Amino acid sequence: VMSSRGKIRKLQQLTNLGRRQAEELLRMHSENVNAAVDYFFSNPLKFATSSKKAGDPNKLKAIFKKYADDDNASQMQEKYGDFLGEIGLSEDGIGSFAIPWKLEAKTFGAIMEGEFVQGFSSQGVDTVTKMKTWAKGLMGDLKKDGGDFKEFYKWMFDYLKEDAKRKTIDTEIAVCVWQVIMTDHLTLLDKWLEFINQETKPKVNRDVWNQLLDFAHFVKTNVKDDFSNWDPNGAWPVLIDSFAEWMQEKAKSESKQN
Repeated sequence: VMSSRGKIRKLQQLTNLGRRQAEELLRMHSENVNAAVDYFFSNPLKFATSSKKAGDPNKLKAIFKKYADDDNASQMQEKYGDFLGEIGLSEDGIGSFAIPWKLEAKTFGAIMEGEFVQGFSSQGVDTVTKMKTWAKGLMGDLKKDGGDFKEFYKWMFDYLKEDAKRKTIDTEIAVCVWQVIMTDHLTLLDKWLEFINQETKPKVNRDVWNQLLDFAHFVKTNVKDDFSNWDPNGAWPVLIDSFAEWMQEKAKSESKQN
């Protein structure tokens, strides 16, 4: 069994906390290191900057080098999936988008060495073990309907647009991404995607993108399953109003069949 001192050291290694904070955190969780680590990564604001020792850039450069493209040592694209696997994330999951968000990556599907080193260093993370723990905390945060997910979701629109001048993103792309990132947030996701796919391929603009998240919250508490109490005069984008009408029609034809 690990000694109390050993536990504090382990906690410091995993979180970069100072000794006093580590002792206090461990005491709060009855000497349970895992519980203390989970709490640390689930409450980033409580432990912001004051406690975070920056990650070591040289260690981060070495990790990046392992996954850099063969023909371009300053970018990670070809082996990005391998890197995600190494830190416990799936290439097909929300994590593949959450990492670029946290690292403030500018290019879709690629991470530059500077973004990687700066981003992880500012999170106080500089080993694969720490990255795993940090990534687990990040996934937990994005499952919740909180400010973190909202910020991430809004950021996604510009990330997917790729070109600053464009006003919309292609429907096919929006659909693929919604499938991945909205599963925990939009209860009617399958219906929404079915509706979008049979519409005459609408382009998705920022208003539709952003309001879909507000709609997801709104529907949970304010709208009946058959949408009979939907207010067509609300301030929703046309596409969302059309979806509500489509749901009403669907409910009507289902009740006729029964």
